[in-house]
Amino acid sequence: RKDKAKKGALPSPRLCVRNLAFEATSKELRQLFGAYGSVTSVRLPRKSDYTGHRGFAFIDFAAKSEAASAFEALQHTHLYGRRLVIEPAEEKLNDADTAQETAQKRQSSKTLHSESTRRKR
Repeated sequence: RKDKAKKGALPSPRLCVRNLAFEATSKELRQLFGAYGSVTSVRLPRKSDYTGHRGFAFIDFAAKSEAASAFEALQHTHLYGRRLVIEPAEEKLNDADTAQETAQKRQSSKTLHSESTRRKR
């Protein structure tokens, strides 16, 4: 297995944590990763039925070097009996084209959703 990120060479200050136990909370993740640097945000995407999170999280650090040190140190960590799979997260693109594309996708999905609810009536 190739090591995508060498120490200090992460593409962004964001890490993706997979294989999370459903009992894990954002507070616990902030505490665990906060030991390696300043955590700016912890995001646990929710299931569509709102019964809990989807088993992965995004951790944002203030600097890439902090993310790299957490990445190196927590590589073989277990939480609630599950081995955490930590990967560098891809950089969010903030250019105008991407924002416009995202807005169009949202609008089209809203239109499709409203059409399907009309059909159900």
